[in-house]
Parts: sequence; structure tokens; C-alpha cells
Amino acid sequence: MPKEQCTQEDTLNYEIVPITPEEYNEILNLQQELLSLTAHEKDTQTILDKLCIMAEALLSNAVASLMLYDKTDNCINVKAAPSIPKDGWNALNGIVPGEHSGSCGNAVYCGKAQYITNVHKDERGRDFLEKAKVFNLHSCWSMPVKNEKNETIGSFALSSFEKRFPAEFHTKLLEVCATIATIVLKNERMALYDSLTMLKNKVSLQRDINSTQYNTLIFLDVNNFSYINTVYGFKTGDDVLLIIAKMLQKLYSSENTYRINADQFALMLPGKQNIETIVSKIQQHFIDTTINTENINLKISFNYGGVCSDTNILKCAALAIRKAKEQGKNRLYIYDEKSDDSKKRASFIAMNSTIYEAFENDSIVPYFQGIYDNYQNKITKYEALVRIVKENGETIAPAEFLEVARLSGLIPKLTQIMIEKSFKFMSQNDIDFSINITEEDLNYQYLLEYLTKKSKEHNIEPYRVNLEILEGISATGKTDNIKQLKELKEHGFKIYIDDFGTEYSNFERVLELDVDIIKIDAKYIKNIDKDKKSYEITKAIVSFAKNMQIAIVAEFVHSKQVQEIIEELGIDYSQGYYFSKPSPELI
Repeated sequence: MPKEQCTQEDTLNYEIVPITPEEYNEILNLQQELLSLTAHEKDTQTILDKLCIMAEALLSNAVASLMLYDKTDNCINVKAAPSIPKDGWNALNGIVPGEHSGSCGNAVYCGKAQYITNVHKDERGRDFLEKAKVFNLHSCWSMPVKNEKNETIGSFALSSFEKRFPAEFHTKLLEVCATIATIVLKNERMALYDSLTMLKNKVSLQRDINSTQYNTLIFLDVNNFSYINTVYGFKTGDDVLLIIAKMLQKLYSSENTYRINADQFALMLPGKQNIETIVSKIQQHFIDTTINTENINLKISFNYGGVCSDTNILKCAALAIRKAKEQGKNRLYIYDEKSDDSKKRASFIAMNSTIYEAFENDSIVPYFQGIYDNYQNKITKYEALVRIVKENGETIAPAEFLEVARLSGLIPKLTQIMIEKSFKFMSQNDIDFSINITEEDLNYQYLLEYLTKKSKEHNIEPYRVNLEILEGISATGKTDNIKQLKELKEHGFKIYIDDFGTEYSNFERVLELDVDIIKIDAKYIKNIDKDKKSYEITKAIVSFAKNMQIAIVAEFVHSKQVQEIIEELGIDYSQGYYFSKPSPELI
């Protein structure tokens, strides 16, 4: 800017009134309060608004404003002016700094304080005169706001509705306010801008996202950037990042461009944009351009992860860029909420929260399904099945939450709750019942002690308790697991093998454990009346069990036709909806 052409600040045409001790105290109080606020308040706008309001309190019949210079558009725009109405902001925004652009435009243009005591007569306000008349402004004093490099980045102003000269108190007030604005804006830049490229950072991106509107967000990961740092050094790496940042800003402006990680940039555009078109434009630009720094020529490419959404846009973009990197180099992956497996992740998180809420609300509930004795023609046993019953009465079946509980390490806690509640409930009768035991429970090695303790507490004889274990636990034969199961058997608890036929069908292990009952897997029973293969497999299992004098339960008995075949095969027990649906009460 041609500073030599600037009009000198108008301080010689009026008598200087010294600052009084009281006025010094007022400025010191303002300074102390605002610096304290800066230390504790994270929101820059709140601090700057407070700065304006406190300055206005020290000059009656005036309004304060902070305007910042936009290099891209070569104009100044309002950053803070809480007492100026919206139409006033609109009038002030877009002022181009120059010799006749008012005190604020001149302060930015010249980098010096400007005191216009009569807007209607001062040439420095000529281009601003019409706006001043609309808002009845008569005088305007502006102090340039500078950054740590002493570059003018804006102005702090007090505009009055009357013609007046500034006293020394007012010039000091403006200096202090401009200095505080510098500190606050620097803190904002440090918090919201990347120190290397001066692009907005991830914090800025999070703040800029409007959760009520659709945005298009694209993450760009520089391919092989760690190689550049390793081979050419960090200085070259930084230079490359600076060049990339300038190129992206040139393509999509600094307002839309972010550096969110060491080698990761982002573009965010309003509304639903064509991600493929945007990425194609960037790819073509970097194909056509060779980056040169310190006589090193480099070709740069990216992986791209994009999303158009109005919810969870950051998370979706992060998932998309990870998918892109899994596919190789220079790949694009566009998140699709209808088909992406991220929905599973969201579902996992939600169900995990539901399980924890169930623990807190004591809403883990045992439901009991009857096991029908095909020789006595009545239900003689029950299986305790876990359910989550929410406060609104909704019942969640184990198929929806057991896998989540397993992945979260919550199975042992679920099992303990089921043991406690089932034992308490069944202490009111003398009927046998089953509890499901998992490999996770065996790994924690608490079962013998816990089951023995609860048996005594609730006066439940161990022989009434049937411990159902999945076939895989017995088949794989972990030494500790087999040892625990044998000890449980020795203490009187019965051992059932659940879902027999699903895995290896380790018959030797069944004999080693001295299993009491085998439960044939539902997949062989549900179509046994129609599927010859299911029938033959079931027949073979029954033959083995009978030879070993092990009782059998057929699961998923859901119809008369299936039950007739079960009886024909001589299976001891039937379990399924044909006889009993799971219920919190016994039949």
C-alpha cells in the first residue's frame, strides 16, 4: 500500500487533554478483565464482542467495531460490532482500503491511527460519506490492528454520533483495544490455523461444519509423504506442504481448504457437490504440475475420501479416506450411507451404549423357554435366555447384542447377572434349568467359585443346574477349559453341549467330558421334515448319543410335522416355539 500518500493522523489541530489517574484505572480495568477473559474463554467472538462493549462504555454516544482485512478480496469486513445492527454490518463489509475509505479503510491502508473528527468535511471519508449519513455518524477514530510481524490485519474503531476530538484517554483506549484484539486474534490463529501453511486446521473445520445443512467434504492424503521426509528431509517436506497448500487454495480458495493432519488436507464446499468432478480437477492439476523445491522435482498424488451429508460428516470422511487407502494409491472412495459398513460401526456403538444402560438400569432379564420331555409328554426343564427389557417395554433379543457384548468384553458380566437372577427365580421351585456358558467365561476362570457361591446363597442344588456350552469350546479342547468343565461336573453341575453339529463334532471330547445332554443344532431340525441331508445328519447324531447313553435335545421344534420326526427318531427332548416361547414366567 502507498503509505507515503497517507494523510497524517489529525492530532495537532486540537488541544491534548492529559489522561487522569481515574481514566488510567478505567483502561487498566478493561485490560485486566479482557486479558483474564482471554485466558479462560475459548470463543474468540465472545471476547471480541466484550472488547467492543467495554470500549463503548468509556465513550458515550458511540459504537465500537473491529474490522479485518481480507487479502484475497482486498477489502475489510466486520469481525465484531455487537452494537451495530445487521444492515450496518452489510454497509461496512467490503470497504476497499484507500485514501478516501473512511478512518477504518485509511488505518488499514496506511498502517497508522486515523482520527476523523468530522466525516462530512474530511477528504479521508469521502467514499464513506453516504454510508456515514445513513447511520448518522459524525466522527470516527480508528487504530490499526497488527500481527506479530507488524503487518496491518485490520482496525479497531470508535464511531461517534457527534463531532468530537479524541482526548489522550481515547487514543490510549484505542491503542489498548487494538493490542488486545491482536492478542485474541493471534490466539485464534494458533487455535484455528495451521502454523506452517496458515490454512484453517481441524478445529476450524469442526467449527465451520453446519450440522443443519448438507456439506461436501473431501479428505486428501498425500501419497508417500513419509518417504519425502525420510529421503529429502523435513525442510523439503515442509516446502512441499506449503506448495500443495497454495495450489489447493488457488483451486478452491483458502475458505474451503484445510490442513487437518501432517500429510492430510481437506476441502469443504457447501451443499451437495459432484465429488468425482472435484477430485478429477485436482488430479489433473497435479498430473500437469511438477513441484520444484531446492532443485528437487516431485510429482504429487493423493488418496481421496469424500462424503455429502448433513450428519457425522467428519466421521464419514475419515471412514472414506481409510477405505481409499486400503485400495492403493491415488484412489477415491465416496462414502455411501446406504451401503457402507460404517453403519455397522454406528450400530455397534449404539448397542454398546444400550448394554451399559441395561447394566445401570438393571434391565438384564432372564426369559425361560420350556424343554419338553418326549417320554413324559410334558415340560420338565427350562433354559434361561438373556434379554434386555428397556424402560418403554421394548425387548431386545440376544442375537442383537451378544456379539457386541463379546467384542466389548462384557460377556462375563452378562453371565454373572444371568446366574444370579436365574438362581434367585428358580429357588422358588425344584425344576432343572440351563444357563449358557461361553469361552469368555471359562477364560476368566471364575465359574466354579461363583456358581458354588450362588448355589449356596439361593439353596439351589448343583444337579438342577445345566451348563450349556457351545460345541466349539469342547471341540477345541483348551486344557484350562476342559479342566474347569470337569471340575464343575465333579461338583454336581451338569454339562450340556449346545448347537452340536455346527463345528468339528469332536465325539472323543464329548466322551472325555462325560456330557449329560447333547442339543442338536437348530439348522438340522428346522427343515428336517423336508431336507433329507438334515434328517440323515440328525439320525447319525442320535445314533452316536444313544450308543453312548447321552440324552438328546432337538432345538427349533416349530411344528407338528417336525415333532413327529423327532419322536420317530427317539429323541429325548424337544425345545422350540411349538411347545414354549421364551417368557419371564414359567408355563
